[in-house]
Amino acid sequence: MAKLDGSCLCGKVTYSCAAEPVATAVCHCTDCQRQTGTAFSVIVGVPRDALEVAGELASFTTVGTDSGKDVERKFCPQCGSPVMSIAEGMPALAFIKAGTLKDTSWLEPQLHVWTDSAQEWLPLEAHAGAKTPRGPSA
Repeated sequence: MAKLDGSCLCGKVTYSCAAEPVATAVCHCTDCQRQTGTAFSVIVGVPRDALEVAGELASFTTVGTDSGKDVERKFCPQCGSPVMSIAEGMPALAFIKAGTLKDTSWLEPQLHVWTDSAQEWLPLEAHAGAKTPRGPSA
């Protein structure tokens, strides 16, 4: 697998991770839809203690509309790019926003979560794992 490193849009926040991903997923929760401004968020779960961030991140904590638990959403205060989320239900993991990775050639989400909130026009049945149990929002 490729090295897990990336940055925000303007490059003022960069990160790298020395560990393999724990999971890759497509999150359909309503909060991820609002944060990304689109139908879902592709995320890569990594151990928080293996993730190194350079630059200042701002954060905004939401109470997940779907989960009812806190999610700390971290983003670049300069360009506004969402970089990662920390979910109260899985505090040992950081969920990197896959669009910030330098190399996504290896990326293939393993599952879809919060599919009850998915947009009706999105054909989830075509994706393996689409009907998985509801999981934590990221």
